[in-house]
Amino acid sequence: MSKSNINDTLPKKDTDDDDDDEKANMNDANEKKKKKTPVTIITGFLGAGKTTLVNYILKSSQHGLKIAVIENEFGAVSIDESLVAENVKEKEDIISMDNGCVCCTVRGDLVRALMQLKDRKDKTFDAVIIETTGLADPAPVAFTFFLNPEIADYYELDSILCLVDAKHVHLHLEEEKKEGAVNEAVSQVAFADRILLNKIDLVSKERLEETKKVLKAINSSAEVIETQNSQVDLKKVLGVSSFSVEKTLEHDPSFLDENKSKIHDLTGVGSVGIECEGELDFNRVNEFMMNLLQENSANMYRSKGVFCFQGQGDAKFVFQGVHEQINFGPSGNEWRKGEKKLNRMVFIGRDLNREQLESGFRKCLV
Repeated sequence: MSKSNINDTLPKKDTDDDDDDEKANMNDANEKKKKKTPVTIITGFLGAGKTTLVNYILKSSQHGLKIAVIENEFGAVSIDESLVAENVKEKEDIISMDNGCVCCTVRGDLVRALMQLKDRKDKTFDAVIIETTGLADPAPVAFTFFLNPEIADYYELDSILCLVDAKHVHLHLEEEKKEGAVNEAVSQVAFADRILLNKIDLVSKERLEETKKVLKAINSSAEVIETQNSQVDLKKVLGVSSFSVEKTLEHDPSFLDENKSKIHDLTGVGSVGIECEGELDFNRVNEFMMNLLQENSANMYRSKGVFCFQGQGDAKFVFQGVHEQINFGPSGNEWRKGEKKLNRMVFIGRDLNREQLESGFRKCLV
């Protein structure tokens, strides 16, 4: 009687079946990865051109994507939401968070916003754009996508874009902070995968080259793309899968440390939001803003507004200011029928006099 080998009593290993199982598992993994919605974080200091970029993306026919937008503003009066809302397909496609800086006080709101988009039964999105406040450190925003398992299962961080104002960036990169505090402008550049060096038409070639050297000294691996009016080839900024945890950890070894905390030195920095119904006198507004910025342009980081001027019918006007530079004109959209003509103005800066700003602006009403 011959002895049986124990291997003879075991089921024969079907290598073809194993190969099929392995392929099926790989397909499942790839399918799961495909289903993740890519998220682009747009950061950059106040007035760099973030909202202009968001609107350029929404209006562009280059991508054909269904995009949802999450807006975060510094201050209680929302301006950017109304400017972006004009270019989204449906009002529900934009979520505004204006009760604090998304990087430190409303990350819970960010998670809820992402879950709200995920759970929409009537619509799925091809991509999500998060526009942070100009005072945000992008690291904690990015960390949200690794902290929450459900967020990590459904979304993937595609890229972090940093808009840089070629004319004013040096003021903020060189700003002195108290010991241990984050310089938000430096952090925004350091964490970016792509740096959009914007407003290049406002500086000399020599100044431009000097700025690029400074940016490369902070972040040597990010591609620097020169832009005007935040217009860029969208193939370079959407669907690029350029966010790298490894690169991020090189810059910030504590990136994935849930218990870490960062200090923001926002001493004296605040926002003044003003809302008033009625029509404004163009010349009074112009005089008010010119006097204000001549006296305090260094501390006036950002000013923006949506106005209704006397004698201009239903035309809606948009005001944009960065330090001493201001620009305002028709937005291209009109006040809708039945819409309250509400003038909204926001000032962001250091040591702002709320009473003076509100009184001065209200005096511009007809």
